[in-house]
Amino acid sequence: MSVNLSQLAVASRQLLQAARRSAECLSLQQRRTTYILKRSHPLRLLKEGHEHRLKKMNKVYELVEETSSQDAKHKLELILTEDVPKIGKKGDVVLVRKQIGRNKLLATGLAVYASPENRQMFEDRKIEDPSLRKLSLTAEKTLEYLSQQTLTIPVRDDWPDGWVMTKEHLSHWMYRKLMIVAPPHTITLPEEPVDRLGSYTFTVTINEMESVEVPLEMVQQTPAGEVSQS
Repeated sequence: MSVNLSQLAVASRQLLQAARRSAECLSLQQRRTTYILKRSHPLRLLKEGHEHRLKKMNKVYELVEETSSQDAKHKLELILTEDVPKIGKKGDVVLVRKQIGRNKLLATGLAVYASPENRQMFEDRKIEDPSLRKLSLTAEKTLEYLSQQTLTIPVRDDWPDGWVMTKEHLSHWMYRKLMIVAPPHTITLPEEPVDRLGSYTFTVTINEMESVEVPLEMVQQTPAGEVSQS
């Protein structure tokens, strides 16, 4: 039986190329997994200088824990020890992926575990030094958002005599118009009573730390329910 060496060489090269492509695909899909095992039958302690002779039963292991890349989807609760862009401010309690928390925050000293002891320690520091109290990223974004808004409230023709705008009214309209939850105690009314059409300015305080002035426009409501700016 004759063998065509040239055809055999071509077939071998094709097989090698296919194997390389498969290896590249496998490398792209590589997963790092750590397995923690223990012996089903622990070894006996021997005197110094003696070596174990492993039996078959000593080579049987039980799985204790498996840590795979899927665990990175789980969240880790940490307390930031420094300001971290896009994550939070110093002293904030944040939830981050385990991979980010362990590799970027804990390993570099930018955060500690949110244990009860650490929580209490940071709260005590804030009481002792008020300068450590900072707005969270969410509060900062809310502050920036309100500084760019104007609250416009439509007023009907049958405005009752003696009616005056209250903090509760403003809290209601802020949620209705701006989708911002501002409890009445965070709102400071204008110096002059809001009891007629016109332009006013009220103040909102966030986390008892920072305040922002919000323009208020009391305008006439048209019969169709639209607001008239004239």
